[in-house]
Amino acid sequence: MKWNFKNKEMVKDLSSEEIIDHLLSLRNIEHKDSFLNPSPEHLHDPFLLKGVEKASKRIISAINNNENIMIYGDYDVDGISSIALMFTILKKLGANVDHYIPSRLKQGYGLNKEAIIETHKRGTNLIITVDCGINAEDEIQLAKKKGMDIIITDHHLPEREITADIIINPKLKGNYPYRELAGVGVAFKLCQGLEKISNLTENFLFWNLDLVALGTVADVMPLTGENRIITSLGLKIMNEGKRPGINALLRVAGHSGEIKAHHIGFVIGPRINALGRLTSATEAVELLVSFNKNKTITLAEQLEKHNRERKKIQDKILKEAHRMIRSDEKLRSKSGIILSSPGWHEGVIGIVSSRISEYLYRPSILITEYDGICKGSGRSIPEFNLMEALEQCEELLEDFGGHSQACGIQIKKENIDNFAVLFNKVASIKLKGRSLEPALSIDCPLSLNSIGEELIRRIGDLEPFGMGNPQPTFANFRLEVIGSPTIVGKNHLRFTVREGNKHFSSIAFSQGDKLELLKKSQKIDIAFTPVIDSWTKKPTLKVYDIRKSNSV
Repeated sequence: MKWNFKNKEMVKDLSSEEIIDHLLSLRNIEHKDSFLNPSPEHLHDPFLLKGVEKASKRIISAINNNENIMIYGDYDVDGISSIALMFTILKKLGANVDHYIPSRLKQGYGLNKEAIIETHKRGTNLIITVDCGINAEDEIQLAKKKGMDIIITDHHLPEREITADIIINPKLKGNYPYRELAGVGVAFKLCQGLEKISNLTENFLFWNLDLVALGTVADVMPLTGENRIITSLGLKIMNEGKRPGINALLRVAGHSGEIKAHHIGFVIGPRINALGRLTSATEAVELLVSFNKNKTITLAEQLEKHNRERKKIQDKILKEAHRMIRSDEKLRSKSGIILSSPGWHEGVIGIVSSRISEYLYRPSILITEYDGICKGSGRSIPEFNLMEALEQCEELLEDFGGHSQACGIQIKKENIDNFAVLFNKVASIKLKGRSLEPALSIDCPLSLNSIGEELIRRIGDLEPFGMGNPQPTFANFRLEVIGSPTIVGKNHLRFTVREGNKHFSSIAFSQGDKLELLKKSQKIDIAFTPVIDSWTKKPTLKVYDIRKSNSV
């Protein structure tokens, strides 16, 4: 990996407090107190977000007039948590409210005409979309023709102007100070608006911030600004253990102890997402809104079963994709990777595409072939904007959407080969001259003499870590390896390094292939984060990369 330093000057002879101040400075964080102590007081007035006040009044009117409200959302964690939040708040306000999630496999993402017709048949007067709808002009018009009002809450970029009755989206032009809210974050701002003009208590609303944190982290939104406040407070509530559905999910996953942001990303989120990938996501909403412990345990076990099935399907497709890559030397040399097969599950190919892009460090799109219109899902690398590339391939596609790092496409089977050629051509031009290898962002070099339990505790004050606020990473050079490095667990590397009189046990996950490097090198460089080892309870270096030192 490339090592990109924010500052190359070695940090030594500084107190833990001074090192934290240095980290905050490197990350351009100006307001130390508010960053280290996120508070509800730091949240913005919801009425600064265009549409919130008007939407709040329309919803209260619907409740007072006994109208039927339908919450319409996406089938991923952001959409599911958005529905769960809005449903909980509207139920508390006494609304006649239901929810609808389209089938990924049958209906696809977002508003669709079939769902609008079904919603109308259920007697709906008002539709509130969450995490979708900003580009669904035809469906919005159909809803209005059917006599239903519609409020769009979304955080995706609009492709064109739409004519919904009320639109709430921080990415639209306006005065709202923070643009990076998740779909559930936008729904939360609407709920804040409802709280301001109703008898809903702020305390009740904030006790549901665990749902907002869930969708925000799972949707890989930057943990800055309001997202940091939401996630920090939401994790505290999650750790109170008062939502049976989340407790049950963690229990069946075998997790105990403190819940941190990465547990949302790697334990809770994938299990909730598994339902939407393979079947209907409705049960995931039920899991999050139910306070019947027996029911939530049953639902969590079902989600765990689906997640195991998802893993099996994912592993099978990944093996097939790797076989294709290994057997085609020309394919391995391409700047853009397109793979297709008639047997691939369309709900899982996006995850596999992500693995392929990580493996080759190239943008990739995997396509599942059908007779007629095929569906594909792609992932990218930071250096390559997928949407800009797809716009140049538009004549070969039936439809496409997404953002710079992830996309979905629809394409006729007979166009796949030509699309692969054109996509690779576009990628070759856009990536020409770039060194295509993963980059590791390093805050600064750090002397081992500066590391102790106090510094590790203070680094913990910078949590929650995630997109936009990564765990601090340091480097050190010309370290001596002492003792005998060993491989432990599933290809993890355990070894000890020394700088002067200070030595630390170190663990490099999934880097067993570097055992010989450690044995043969007199001195090594490492990129690492200091942590407290969960087994020994002692300071340990979590190592991300190892290099042989250039100088002895």
